[in-house]
This record gives sequence, C-alpha cells and structure tokens, in this order.
Amino acid sequence: MKFHPVLLLLLVTTGLAQPREVGPFTVHPIIPGVMRIEDANRSNPAGIQRDAQGAVTGFNNCSDMYLLVGRERALLIDLSNAIKWDDSAVASLQSLVGEAIGARKLHIAITHYHGDHTGMLPAFRDNPAVTFWIQTDEFKGREIFPPERTVPIGGDSSLDLGGGFVVEALKIPGHTDHSTAYFLRGKNLVFTGDGLGSGNGVWIFSAEGFAQYRRTVDRLITHIRTPANGIDESRLVIFGGHHWQKREKEKLTMQYLLDMQKLIADIKAGTAREERVTFGPYLNTNFISGEATITWNKADAEKFRAE
Repeated sequence: MKFHPVLLLLLVTTGLAQPREVGPFTVHPIIPGVMRIEDANRSNPAGIQRDAQGAVTGFNNCSDMYLLVGRERALLIDLSNAIKWDDSAVASLQSLVGEAIGARKLHIAITHYHGDHTGMLPAFRDNPAVTFWIQTDEFKGREIFPPERTVPIGGDSSLDLGGGFVVEALKIPGHTDHSTAYFLRGKNLVFTGDGLGSGNGVWIFSAEGFAQYRRTVDRLITHIRTPANGIDESRLVIFGGHHWQKREKEKLTMQYLLDMQKLIADIKAGTAREERVTFGPYLNTNFISGEATITWNKADAEKFRAE
C-alpha cells in the first residue's frame, strides 16, 4: 500500500521499545505487534493542562487508535479526533501506519460512530488498498465509508490477521446502540472505545441506553469467563478510547468490569455514591462504585430504582 512520505517524521526508527512522536501523534507500544496511537504530543499534551497557580491553560481530549499487526494483515481500530492543530496530521498518520505494517493489507474497524473516533478517516478513505471492517448497523444513515471496500461485521465476528493474531468483534451497546469491542484472542487484550468508558465514566445518553449497558456488562463478564474464548481474566487489560482518562489507575482490568456490575446493582439499590456534574442537560450525575463510574441522568436512575 502507498502512503505519503513525511521524512522528518521517520527520524526515530529504532523500533517500538519506547513511546515516540510522529507529528501530532504519540505511539505507545503495548506488546510486540500492538500499539496505541494517541492524538497528543509534547506541544499539545493529553488532558487538562494547568499553570503553577492551578489555572487551566489548555485541554486536549485526545482519543486513541490501536494498531494490531499480524503476519499477513493489520487492523487499525478507531480513527481519533479530526486534528486541526497540526497540518501534518494526515500525512503523519499515513506514514506511521505505513512504516508499521509494511506490505501488509490494512483493515480499519471503528468502535462507534462519534466524531472523536472517526475524525482521521480522510487519511485512508480514498486509499484503494484499505478495507473497512464495520458494524454497519452503527452507521445507518451515516454512510461515510466507501461501500465497495466496506465489509459488514454483522453481529459478532472475527478477523484473522495471521501469525496467531485473531481479532474477535463483540457488540457492547449502551454508549451507542451498536458499540463494538475488539478482543485480541489469546493475548488478554480488549479494545472498547467509549463502550465501557476509559476510567473516568462511561456516558449513557438515555434510559434505553442504560438498559442496553446493563445487559452488555453481564454479557461481557460471561464472555470473558467462558473457557472456549481463551481469556485469562486475571491478566485481562481493557483499553478504552481515551487512555488519559484512566487517571491514577495503572490500567483497567477485570476488576473495573466487575465494579461496573456492582455499580449497576448499587444504582438499583439506591446505594451508589453520587456526584453532580454538568455535561449538558441530560448527563447530570456520576454514579460511582469502586473503580467504576457511570455518567447518566438522576431522574432516569430514580425511575430505574422504582421499576
């Protein structure tokens, strides 16, 4: 596949042992063949920036992409924000992906339709060598991918990248109606976009969304604990769509998911810790238990308790 060269961005070619910057992106290795690509760098760091007096001086709600490189194929999960603060963004992303995958076929998957996960689509949409592996129900009425190169996931499905890298897609509705998680089989890694949040709260936009999310959490735990799926829950690591939001947590693990399950029960019982927030007229309360936070609506939570 052909990618636009950006010579100045390829100065660091010593492998993926350490994080490295490529234009507006920072590449973080996870395991060999798997990397997190964050749309932040030293000039525009992730999250909230403050001066010595504590005043906010900047904010980058950066989003993460995940590149999985198998023996024959590669999969890029999500496409981050549409970067406007660095003119090299498109060429930079093309270069770093091209360098990482070489002659392998590139597939792209998206966890959900929100713009902070589809923003860099222009870097790949017109490349005839790229195929989009898409949960098409999530994009009904939002046909942004070239139809001739779009392969519908169609529920739960898998993609073999070669060399023991098999990616399994699993629907996790709640944050959106057809959010999708991607498990890397046998590696105890799952990439969830915003479907479980990233440690700072999963946003649920309706009562129906909460009902979906309740089922999602139970289904995920069952999936993880089913021996045939080859997941060691003691080693499982969850990678969300906004890594910087994990705050003081070293990583998100099975405990995070179990705390989500307990939090849902606590909301039902009226015992969840509550924190008022102002993320618009609907998202007005954080419900908290252990490592888990659900950002939802106080009135709808009270209706849920009364059911």
